[in-house]
Amino acid sequence: MASDQNIYFILAVHNHQPVGNLPEVFQKNFEEAYEPFISVLERYPGVSIGLHYSGSLLEWLEENEPGFIRRLRELVERGQVELLGGAYYEPILPVIPEEDKVGQVRYMSSRLQELFGVTPRGMWLAERVWEPHLARPIREAGLEYLALDDAHFLEVGVEELTGYFRTEEGGWPLDVFPISEELRYLIPFKPPGETIVFFKERRDDGKHPLLVLADDGEKFGGWPGTYETVYEGGWLEEFFGLLEENRHWLKVVTFNRYRQMYPPRGPLYLPAASYREMKEWSGGFWRNFLTRYPESNRLHKKMLAVRHRLELLPPGEPRREAQKLIWAGQCNCAYWHGVFGGLYLNFLRAAIWGRLLRAERLIDSRLQPGPFLKVEAVDQNYGGEKEIRIRSDRFTLLLAPHRGGSLWELSWKPVGVNLLDTLTRRPEPYHRELTEEGPDPEPSEEGVVSIHHQKKVKDKKLVEHLHYDGYPRVALVEHFLSAAVGLEEFITGDYREPGDFLMQPAIAGFYPLPGDGGNGDGDGGSPGGRGIKIVFRRSAMLEGRGPLIMEKAITVCAGRDRIDLDYCLHNRGSEPIEYWFGVEFNLAMLGGYDRGRWFEIPGRELAERHPASSGSEEGVEEVSLHDSYRNFGVTLQLGRPARLWRAPVKTISLSEGGLEQAYQQSMLLPCWKIELLPEDRWLVSLKINLFSPVAKGERGQLEEKVGV
Repeated sequence: MASDQNIYFILAVHNHQPVGNLPEVFQKNFEEAYEPFISVLERYPGVSIGLHYSGSLLEWLEENEPGFIRRLRELVERGQVELLGGAYYEPILPVIPEEDKVGQVRYMSSRLQELFGVTPRGMWLAERVWEPHLARPIREAGLEYLALDDAHFLEVGVEELTGYFRTEEGGWPLDVFPISEELRYLIPFKPPGETIVFFKERRDDGKHPLLVLADDGEKFGGWPGTYETVYEGGWLEEFFGLLEENRHWLKVVTFNRYRQMYPPRGPLYLPAASYREMKEWSGGFWRNFLTRYPESNRLHKKMLAVRHRLELLPPGEPRREAQKLIWAGQCNCAYWHGVFGGLYLNFLRAAIWGRLLRAERLIDSRLQPGPFLKVEAVDQNYGGEKEIRIRSDRFTLLLAPHRGGSLWELSWKPVGVNLLDTLTRRPEPYHRELTEEGPDPEPSEEGVVSIHHQKKVKDKKLVEHLHYDGYPRVALVEHFLSAAVGLEEFITGDYREPGDFLMQPAIAGFYPLPGDGGNGDGDGGSPGGRGIKIVFRRSAMLEGRGPLIMEKAITVCAGRDRIDLDYCLHNRGSEPIEYWFGVEFNLAMLGGYDRGRWFEIPGRELAERHPASSGSEEGVEEVSLHDSYRNFGVTLQLGRPARLWRAPVKTISLSEGGLEQAYQQSMLLPCWKIELLPEDRWLVSLKINLFSPVAKGERGQLEEKVGV
């Protein structure tokens, strides 16, 4: 039987938009979630809550809705809102360097003091991804408590979850509050009265029980169907009204207020964990995303590589500017995928790449003014094999000898774009919904269905476009194809290549071009010079014919926006070899159907020019892709007339709106018919040229527009 004992309730709301999210998404969530929530809260002064706004969202609010900032400050000043700190750009805290953990948290605290006149004592932990070592950097940054999901506590056998606990790392204490998963699914998806019943059932004499809901603010209007329920249907008004009506026994408090009233229940050590759904998506441990998605790992390791070079800069404004760009490049959303688009949203990945490349360019410009070239053999991706990293004042390239000398990063520094910010098509568990699942769950009269339970398919014909790749979709990937293979078979993967040639290991040789040398910047790489030629050599048997020797030479020069490629095929066998030989390029153009992005083949009128168009053209000697939004273009010049295939690579992924198809990149395959008698050689040269249509030739003067 319920007693008259008070029960305490903490409501904390986390509001966030990723770095690089679309302006209309910021605006829509402001109008449908952030502003109406505060409007209702202002009418219920008896309801006190915790609020957290990520740095990327705060910056948007400052620029676009300064009046909203003033309203928040008034709520803070009257004691109705406790502002929570956190890491400024919402990184997954365990996977960034220790200095950045402390630095981002301190920076957020300083910004809250500047904007609202308060210094936070508690924080929001991005995606509630916890690892035990975090207690120390969080306390070093000046914060004292945070909330974690009850799944963390249940894993170590804690059953009494109506209070808070204290943990420590190396003697640095941190208080942790358990978030109720049951409340996460009640609020705001069930009638408000059900939450009040939930509280009544948990009243407990003598233990001042506490229940916590700390969750996304977008669920109050931003998630599908919630605006109609929460505001048009009056859910939030009714809920806040019930909280005030029952305040004689249901005490709505903030984290800090409860800590002032009651001590922690005792010491507790929690394992690495997150909320239940995140554990399902990641396979139990968030860092598994870095293994599951090589694209995420490349992005993360690029961040670490740029962060390492930051240490070479002396203190001062350039270092602070580069540091903030790297922090923005640590924003978590593009690094993982669950019910939200995340990694599958190409504009989020491009925004992170853009910040990191701008930081890299800034660092390079201070360490080595003017043209330079640096070549290093490094295990940048921490996979156990060394890649070849080429850095110049114009490019950063990453080549993989163990994958045939394929190209995995093609970053052009003047505009901060990685043209190989591509995505490989792979199976996802929810793809089964296209063929195996039943109809979408219908909202009941009691409320809207949680986003975690929605199963929507935007296009019922998506299953026809469900294809997977047998190799990574990068660049400088060589293929041998029979005459029977067409463009459709190639792009869907419904074909077989002869032999074992595709992306097999190659031996690399380095041939510096003459130059003045002395361009080293003191970070442990090889001395620079005018240029470098790297030759990859490998052999293969093609259906019993061969061996066929392939040499691929890549030449990069300091101060030059061109990459030269030279291929030599040598038939060392006793039988003729007849195949189509192709070199695959995947180029990330962000928008597949945008008017400001297009293909161009000189002297030809293409029926469709947009990046998501498909086609086969004979006798092509040059093809270009233009991006007017980001102010650059790329031209591929072919030393021999080629048959050119082009096609979009599209993924089918889960987002807030359901399963959807999305353009990721444009595939180009110039190919040639080769007929090699024993000991014959076949040669072809290609050139990759990057340029700016608006400021062609004016190096380093372009404004970065990453994320448009």
